Amino acid sequence: MTHPVLAQLLAVALIVAVVALAVVVIPVNRRGAPISARPSRDDRGWYGFIYANPDDPNLIVPKRLGLGWTVNFGHRRAWLAVFGVLAFIAVSIVIGTLAGAEGRH
Repeated sequence: MTHPVLAQLLAVALIVAVVALAVVVIPVNRRGAPISARPSRDDRGWYGFIYANPDDPNLIVPKRLGLGWTVNFGHRRAWLAVFGVLAFIAVSIVIGTLAGAEGRH
């Protein structure tokens, strides 16, 4: 396989992985309301800038300070998403290294 084809396959795999994670990690709480309807500012579960509250059913919550959202690391799916991204990066590095070694021969 040539490098451009391999690069295109990796790009398509990355897009598929991101879309799959977005579908699995839809930011909706148990009642089905969007996360924007849950602006909790409770300090429970906050450890500096990291939020980890296993009792909170929401995967993505508003940041305590500033604008934006953060991941609830007390949620099991957050760790699945983190390990999925790390696995994708590791596989991409291995495939790129093998393809580079194959191209030198």
